[in-house]
Amino acid sequence: MTVDQAVTTSSRPRFRASVELAFPAALLVLLVGAVIAFPSFRVVGTYLDILSFSSVLFIIAIGQTLVVIGRGVDLSVGSMAGLAGAVFATLTMSGWPSAAAAGVALLLGLVVGAIAHGLLITKLGISFMIVTLGTYSLLRSQAQVVLEGKSITIDVGWLDALSNGRVLGIPSVVLLAAGLYLVAVLILRCTGFGRALYATGSNPLAARLAGLPIDRVTIIAFAVSGLFAALAGLLTVGQLGSAQPGGGAGLELTAIAAVLLGGTRFSGGFGSVTRTLVGVLFLAVLNNVLYAAGVSSFWQGTASGAVLIAAVAIDRSRKE
Repeated sequence: MTVDQAVTTSSRPRFRASVELAFPAALLVLLVGAVIAFPSFRVVGTYLDILSFSSVLFIIAIGQTLVVIGRGVDLSVGSMAGLAGAVFATLTMSGWPSAAAAGVALLLGLVVGAIAHGLLITKLGISFMIVTLGTYSLLRSQAQVVLEGKSITIDVGWLDALSNGRVLGIPSVVLLAAGLYLVAVLILRCTGFGRALYATGSNPLAARLAGLPIDRVTIIAFAVSGLFAALAGLLTVGQLGSAQPGGGAGLELTAIAAVLLGGTRFSGGFGSVTRTLVGVLFLAVLNNVLYAAGVSSFWQGTASGAVLIAAVAIDRSRKE
């Protein structure tokens, strides 16, 4: 090995470490700058609001994290959230008990994730990009069909309490997201499914030769993603007090951006929901800073898109 090669090899761990810390450091700098520049960021209520509004995105991103770790991506989560909200609102307005309507909406997300995604990808060998892009359009269309192109205003006590209520001053939806986060951490770290998911994402062929049920692992990951997207759709209806034909639009790309920002690799086999939490918080704080600075909401989308490109660039740099 030459001196140049040795220097290059030794510098790679330092480079990768700096890359890993890039967005956590950026989040810290962003927060410090916001506190200095904007008085609203010196109030605890602002951070509770940020956590509350970002919790729905985080719940979707948890499911997306599982899929990405397993070397996939789910482009339909936003549409699934919109359809679940539409189904729930329509059934409730038709006289169904709200709990039963919620159960149907959640089951729909689970079934779409497991069958329409998991089985088509694992058993028929169709690319996850093609399958989830197709269901992205299909589910979005069905949400408009169910709602007949019109918003439905709805008031369900328990859903309102879950989406907008507080427990000891903490938003209920934040506590729900925190609970799901802890469950996801335990599953990824302490279960055979978690270990098999990482192995599947790292090297599917080697995992299959080792006897791991990679098809089942992939199906479960997509099923959880669909279930969590449906749950996010219900929470969105609770927060807005209505189901809308365009509900959940854009959540899929924002969730992917949060996952990649946090450091979960698009190539699979590496990542965690804790990293995704950092990504979600970065995007939430960035949007709030832009709002406080008086930047138009149209430009906020530009900022999120630029951050997504940066996240993909960083993801590629980790592999080099």
